[in-house]
Amino acid sequence: MQVESIAKALGDESRRKIVELLKDGELPASTIFEQFNYAAPTISRHLSVLKEAGIVNTRRNGVFIYYSLEKQALEVIYNWLAPLLGIAAEKPKATPKERSSKPKVKVETNPFEKFQSEF
Repeated sequence: MQVESIAKALGDESRRKIVELLKDGELPASTIFEQFNYAAPTISRHLSVLKEAGIVNTRRNGVFIYYSLEKQALEVIYNWLAPLLGIAAEKPKATPKERSSKPKVKVETNPFEKFQSEF
């Protein structure tokens, strides 16, 4: 993901509105189309530009296409702008490592051993 392609994709007001719609989570294409007074092919083109820039992801469920934000693309822009604005850029978070725990060995005892020793 390059800053240029992301910035170019976000340069259009309609595409910025789509990004704002997706900030709260995944939406089907039909819901996005309803928010505009443009023809569906126009919005489809805007969604394609956002997808090509890596700003949105798609997921197909049957005949429906769902769109969601790819936050890593927005982080690229943020990290580029942060030094210019005097903000410390966020460092990528390390993924938590799994603890290697040894499986507990269960010692099997015969419940009748206790009684056998009494006889």
